[in-house]
Amino acid sequence: MAVVGGIIFLIDRTGLFNADLNNNHEQSAWNAFYDFTKNNDVDVLLIGNSHLYTGINPNHLSCLLGANCFILASSGAPVIDTYYGLKEALTRCNPKLVVLETYGIDDKHVRKLSAGNLSNQFKSFSSRHNIFHKLVSAPVLFSSDNYLSAWSTSVRNHDFIFRDPAQIRKNKKGQNIAHHKNDLELGRFTRFNSGITESTDSLYDALGPVVDGNEFRVNRESYTAVKKIQSLCRRKGIPLVYLTVPMYQKHLTNYQSWKTILSRVIGPDGIWLDLQEQYDPELFTKDCFENTRNENQHLSSQGARICDYKLANFILDESGASLPDRHSLPDWKRLFYREDGYFERFTIEEGDQKNFLLCKNVDLEGLLIKDCIAEPDGSNCSFYLKLDKRTDPRLFSNGINLYLGIGKAEAPKYVRVKVQQVPGTDIRDHYLLYAYGEDIGDLTSMRLISLGLISSAQD
Repeated sequence: MAVVGGIIFLIDRTGLFNADLNNNHEQSAWNAFYDFTKNNDVDVLLIGNSHLYTGINPNHLSCLLGANCFILASSGAPVIDTYYGLKEALTRCNPKLVVLETYGIDDKHVRKLSAGNLSNQFKSFSSRHNIFHKLVSAPVLFSSDNYLSAWSTSVRNHDFIFRDPAQIRKNKKGQNIAHHKNDLELGRFTRFNSGITESTDSLYDALGPVVDGNEFRVNRESYTAVKKIQSLCRRKGIPLVYLTVPMYQKHLTNYQSWKTILSRVIGPDGIWLDLQEQYDPELFTKDCFENTRNENQHLSSQGARICDYKLANFILDESGASLPDRHSLPDWKRLFYREDGYFERFTIEEGDQKNFLLCKNVDLEGLLIKDCIAEPDGSNCSFYLKLDKRTDPRLFSNGINLYLGIGKAEAPKYVRVKVQQVPGTDIRDHYLLYAYGEDIGDLTSMRLISLGLISSAQD
């Protein structure tokens, strides 16, 4: 046994049977988490499975809150796996709030997983770093005949010899490297950039919903895991919020049956943002969801954006968490400046040579403008106009025209940009009007010539 174990250990060290690391989101997220927590604490820790990491953008959420948010979620993870992930995460950070996504609370028995679900469980377990916590959790997460596979890539992936010899050759040449991204990695994995197509939507109309809430069940294992998460957060003095990201309204029927069972598991005192029950069809259109009619459906990047705003306001208003205001801290600005959502809430820093502050603190006949920012991206540009909430919303209900001079002062190009409120954009500090202009031209310089209210939608 010692000889065999030694051989397996040495083969594992070579990485010969490693799967493609570029497609291992779980490992990337845990590596990024350990890197991030070397010098930073996490204020809002979000845990769950793929419904969470496709349903929330932690970079955007961090900017909306002015805090550090991080997602540690694994594809298909049962809630008992989420519990052990939380235990390890709390050895590295001291969050002010934990958010648990509810989709992993079901009747899957973790020791009886097979095929794809078992493979996901292996990836989640393998991605964690803390050996002690892995030793403690392994007997709970795996049956005895899967212990070796959980710990060893060469045992787990030995069939690569026949199934994927190209991956073995890549590993042998040292080409299987998880390249560190230049972007700030906070566990984001928003995979779907477009929504449900007309053809898929017509299938829903013809065939009906895919998921029936009357068939939903929760077993004792999941119930116990939720209670363990509750107990752990209570001992640490961390508020716990439950989050249910929505599926398409035509995807699910009899949700109240599902809700009733989950309510019994969570308990009467649970702080719960249930966006399936609070489904807003005007916001969560078919563009907000993955283009699939399979049982497991995720949000698109557009749907995730709406969830970000709803979760941010819920945290501020309902969670009871006391989050630090990190926006004034140089280290936080260094991390998040120009990140997705930063200019939605905050203004330009002095000395910014890339972006333009077009105006600031303007009172235009009751239109109380906090600032207007242009953020170029090549020849394209995003425009953010922020209005004090004392402004009457009826004044800008149809939008505002920005009249701009772009390019050289002696021969400028004159451009009109119409900024409007985007459905679902809900920032508590101010009203936000937005536009994205394409092929505007030379954006080395830009100035605001005038503003104009739009009196009707046709203007």
